Amino acid sequence: LQDGDMYTIGIFDMEPAGVVIRALNNATAKYYALGPTESELAAAKLGRNESDLARLAESVDLLEVGGTTFIYSSLPGICKPKIIPTGETAKDFMNGLTLRDGSLVQLLTTGLSELCKVKPQGPGGIDAVRWLGEWLLANNPNQPAVEEPED
Repeated sequence: LQDGDMYTIGIFDMEPAGVVIRALNNATAKYYALGPTESELAAAKLGRNESDLARLAESVDLLEVGGTTFIYSSLPGICKPKIIPTGETAKDFMNGLTLRDGSLVQLLTTGLSELCKVKPQGPGGIDAVRWLGEWLLANNPNQPAVEEPED
C-alpha cells in the first residue's frame, strides 16, 4: 500500500464465492478488507495460483472517501467498493438530492406521513412496504409527464 505504513496482507480463499483480501496496518492495528467475487476474479483473468494471488495483493491500494478509508484493487475487472455514506455524510447526501418539485427528503417525509395515516396491516409489514412503494411510484415528481393533444 502506498501510504508509507507497513501492512500485513492476507488472502483467504472463500471458494466458491471468491477471495477476501485483508490488510492489517501494523502501526494502527486497523484492518481493511476487500472481497472480489468469483466473476470479478475471472474478469481480471486471475486464478488461485500463487502468482495470480501475488499479483492481486500487489494491486491493492487505499482509497479515502468522506473520511472513510477502503482498500481497492487497480486490476481491471475487480470492482471498486461501493461507498455507503453514513452519519453527516449521508444526511448531506440526502439533503443534496433535488427533485423537480422539491427535495427527496420532503418527498419521503410526505410518503411516510401518508403511510402513517393509512396504516396498512399485513404479516411482517410487507403490506406497508408495498403501499409505500406504490405511493412513491404514483407521486414521483421526476416521472415524465405525457400530455396527449386533444383531437
